[in-house]
Amino acid sequence: FSVQSVFIAAATRACLMVLRISTSMVPHCDNKIIPHHAGVHTTGALGEILKKDELEKHATCKFILRPWQKRTFQLYETGLAYYTDKQDHQKFIPLASISELRLERTNRFEILVAWEEGSKSEQHRLRADSDEKTEEWFTAVKPLVYEARSSSLSE
Repeated sequence: FSVQSVFIAAATRACLMVLRISTSMVPHCDNKIIPHHAGVHTTGALGEILKKDELEKHATCKFILRPWQKRTFQLYETGLAYYTDKQDHQKFIPLASISELRLERTNRFEILVAWEEGSKSEQHRLRADSDEKTEEWFTAVKPLVYEARSSSLSE
């Protein structure tokens, strides 16, 4: 990422890593502070990208002219990351925090994703440029969410 600062939470079985991606230092799960470049390479950061594509996210603000916003989404074993082309807005949703995931049909297929973030609940509606791609994304995310939730329950 070519950004000054992004906060990404990645849930792993061993620990919860909170990586501050910047040109400065990164707090690691064992409370060591390591340089950003070393942190990304030694910890593997979020791991391998399993799926990457441009999707549209429905705006959470009701007073916006264009309610569907293009974002680049990346699926990892631990979560779903997304960002704008300018990378001025970025987010990471740990899969274990997702409380609801379903495929809905309005005019087109949409994926409803709901998750807990601290004491509040968040929700997004996502869609690809075709119903087929939206279904592919849902099919890719669904088993990872169930696996992450069952792993977090067993720990």
